[in-house]
This record gives sequence, structure tokens and C-alpha cells, in this order.
Amino acid sequence: MNRKLAVVASIVCGLAIACIAVRGAGTNATEEAAIRKLIAAQDAGMPAPYLPDRVFWSGAYMRPVAGNETPDPRTGSRGIANRVPGSQKDQTEVIRIVVSDNADMAYEYSKAGLDFDLKSGGHVHIDAGRLRIWQKQDGQWKVAAIFQFPYDIPFAEPDGAKQ
Repeated sequence: MNRKLAVVASIVCGLAIACIAVRGAGTNATEEAAIRKLIAAQDAGMPAPYLPDRVFWSGAYMRPVAGNETPDPRTGSRGIANRVPGSQKDQTEVIRIVVSDNADMAYEYSKAGLDFDLKSGGHVHIDAGRLRIWQKQDGQWKVAAIFQFPYDIPFAEPDGAKQ
């Protein structure tokens, strides 16, 4: 009898620990699926849902951009001024999405691919890392912040000159 009680107690303790571990890991399949759907829509060319005060920083800009602020783009052959408008295509490979216990905030870490054509006739493919912060507002997931940077572009030239 004591052996059966010990086995049952062990099973109950194991299940309790497993439930705590899963809850603490930030898993929420329904909310994660909703975010993945938004990411897929953006990759298909649909505009991303942004908060009005979102922060955006990528390798294309010299500093982070907040809200509807006009960004200061980097110069160079792959700069925004040299791109064919409307030619940009995104591909996202989600590595991880973590949803808060309240399901009102989440973060996503992804590998990102960016393709665009240049006015000079060339084509560019850039591989980058991306971290997005999502916030749920009025029942909808929206991007609160994006930080992305190409793997192959340093933050500054070796001599400290701007790119």
C-alpha cells in the first residue's frame, strides 16, 4: 500500500513540476499561432500591424526610428535610395516565440531574409537576425519594436567612418 501511495505521489509531483515548467516557458499555442499568421502575411506582402509608437531599427538606418519619424538611411550601394520601390520581399524563419503569461506581450527571434532589386539592375539578398516585440492591443497582436541587422554588415567601418 505504501509503495502504491509513493508511486502515485511521485506521478502527481512529476505532473505538477511539468505544468510549472511549461507555464514558466511562455508557451501559449493559440497566441503563438496568431503571431505566426501575422508573420506569414507580412512575408506574403501584407503590411505588418504596428503600434503607432513602435520602434524600428535595421541595418538600413543609422539609428532607431520611433513612431512615424523619418529615418536617416545609411548610404551605399544597397541603401534605400538605390532600391527599386516595391521590389522588397521578406522571408522569415521563426526560431522562437515566447508569449507572456498574461498573453499581452510576446517576443519573437527569427532569421530573416530580405531580397530587393537595385535601380542599377542588380539584385540583393541579405540574411539578418531579427528580434520583434509584440503587444496585444484591443485584442490584436501588433509590433511594438523591431531590431534587425544583416549578418554581413559591421556597425561601423574599421576606421570609425559612417557607412
